[in-house]
Amino acid sequence: MIVPAFNAAATLARGLASLQDQTHRPTQVIVVDDGSSDETAAIAERHGAQCLRQENGGPGMARNLGLEAATTEFVAFLDADDWYDPEKLARSIGTLRQLDAQCVSTDAWVVDGERLTGRKNSDRTVPTTLTHEQLLMGNPVVCSTVVARRESVLLAGGFDPHADMVATEDYDLWLRMAHREPIAYLPDPLTFCRIGNLTLSDGGRFVRGIDRALDKVEAQHEGEAHFLNLVRHRRADARLNLAWVLMRKGQFADAEEWLRSAGKIKLSRKFWRVWWHCKLRRRPRD
Repeated sequence: MIVPAFNAAATLARGLASLQDQTHRPTQVIVVDDGSSDETAAIAERHGAQCLRQENGGPGMARNLGLEAATTEFVAFLDADDWYDPEKLARSIGTLRQLDAQCVSTDAWVVDGERLTGRKNSDRTVPTTLTHEQLLMGNPVVCSTVVARRESVLLAGGFDPHADMVATEDYDLWLRMAHREPIAYLPDPLTFCRIGNLTLSDGGRFVRGIDRALDKVEAQHEGEAHFLNLVRHRRADARLNLAWVLMRKGQFADAEEWLRSAGKIKLSRKFWRVWWHCKLRRRPRD
């Protein structure tokens, strides 16, 4: 178990308690304190976790430090404000062994405050195996749902710790892992994820992170028209998603800027749908 934690004193205990309640209890729990100024480290130690400390470097760097210290065959990634269903590890590890797979993800319950608001992937059908190509069309994987073979994560290069990759460092890793072997997926929601982990908290950085991940995909598929077209579509789609969020917040000038950026990359039905909604919402009412 690898748990990156930054000023997580208010939420960490719940996640660590959910690990103790697992029907398949983890043999090693590593909390990486990412430069916290609160009681994060003390809470981790009180719950019996191995606590590593680093200067604030972001979740990717923290997870990499945890990977270096891990000695188990399988590693699971749990953010400090999320927690598990009691069957989470048993179901995930059982699937990895049954399929001889490198990595498995599940659906997740989305939590807003103390209220369940639904399932992360309720509005789309996710196949039981996620290929590199499918991940280029969208990312149904939440980091806190993933259990993987440690060796496979290391062979893929671990998490990219670049500052622009905060919030996208996990997607970048899944793309690199799926390039080697598809990722297994279970449709059952076995992780509870705080809504803050599922939103675009820094839109510009989010898009830069997506672009950095896709730069690597372009290099992998140089000269392959099909994959390069998927990359273009994904770049545009990331900008359209951000434009939609900004439009819903009433930030129309910023939304239109990202719309223009998306249009320069690829025009699509989704582009015109978002563009039309933005124009309608911005139009002064009589």
